[in-house]
Amino acid sequence: MRKSAVITIGNEILLGKTLNTNLAFLAQELANLGLPVDYSVTVKDEAEAIHQALKQCWEKYDVVITTGGLGPTTDDITKQEIASFFGKKLVFNEEVWEQVQKIFAARNMPTPEINRSQAMVPEDFIALKNERGTAPGLFYEEGEKSFFAFAGVPMEMRHIFLTQAKPILEKKYGTQDKVIQKTIHTFGIAESALAELLSDFQTPDKVNFAWLPQPGRVDLRFYGTDAQAIEQAFNECYPKVKQYTWGFDDDTPVSVLHHILRENKLYLSVAESCTGGLVQKMITDLAGSSDVFLGGVVSYANDVKIKVLKVRPETLSKYGAVSEECAGEMVQGVKELTGSDLAISTTGIAGPDGGTLEKPVGMVCFGFSVLNKIWSMTRIFNGDRELIRLQAAEFALLNLIQYLQGHKF
Repeated sequence: MRKSAVITIGNEILLGKTLNTNLAFLAQELANLGLPVDYSVTVKDEAEAIHQALKQCWEKYDVVITTGGLGPTTDDITKQEIASFFGKKLVFNEEVWEQVQKIFAARNMPTPEINRSQAMVPEDFIALKNERGTAPGLFYEEGEKSFFAFAGVPMEMRHIFLTQAKPILEKKYGTQDKVIQKTIHTFGIAESALAELLSDFQTPDKVNFAWLPQPGRVDLRFYGTDAQAIEQAFNECYPKVKQYTWGFDDDTPVSVLHHILRENKLYLSVAESCTGGLVQKMITDLAGSSDVFLGGVVSYANDVKIKVLKVRPETLSKYGAVSEECAGEMVQGVKELTGSDLAISTTGIAGPDGGTLEKPVGMVCFGFSVLNKIWSMTRIFNGDRELIRLQAAEFALLNLIQYLQGHKF
């Protein structure tokens, strides 16, 4: 099997200021092409570090990819080092320069002369058009080996890879060693409990099996190059965990919920306190949300809970804003306000302050309403403020999904 290497270039990655999302994207795409990443390294914006990484990877791997350092400023030295490593001169590329000028014209800005350096391309390299920015991608091949260089900006890198690099790789290497994956997404059961359910499950030969725990849920993944063996493993495993399964493969909580609501012609509304609109953001991040989502209320203050959602003052005085009683009235209020068929509510303590012995940081109360049924529940999540809010938002969506998947409409 052919293998790939990815070199990430950038001081900001090594300083922990920027997450290396490019590597995760490339690793998945290359695995799907049968060119799995066998090695990755992150290096400084320094000539010697870049040179050594190129030397190490080009000698050993079939496909080598670099990301980062293709900008117009003085610290962007990747292109010069690539040209030096391969023994090529940098030559001016008129087509690239026209594209750079076009990008600035679209922004209604003059093209700075400093960006002219981005039109310099190593001889014998192919410039890959960047329609999202000013740094073109680069492609070079020697025999069966392929080299690509991309800008570090994730949006630009992904676009160039998908529209230009991927077709090149598919044409050159085919997909005979394509890695096949099947994933089962579970919710409402701990990893240890899942392990007990699958204690007698034997992974077939030629299949890799991975446990992928995430906050609040666990994914089970089967992968390899033998499609029949993977299908066999999936068919043996799935019945054992079916009752905890909410989706498969590329499904997300929002995409699954959208599908259920659209299929049953149901409309959703949301009332949020501690999650501050995060549930609504997740729902509307997916295109077409207007087909299933009517709207929502972020009722952070008790006055808004009372005036907009019609939560009774006596409920707040007796039970508090963080209570199942309040969550139940919030969900009923937003449902009546919007006229939706279903509704979700969240109210809790995201921290880091505000917790008590009775109501600790991480405590979140949820309200759910599906047609004429209303129920509330409480969960306590661990983590910092951001993680607590994220877990609460996902729990709200997944709990509703689990209920809807178990009922017919």
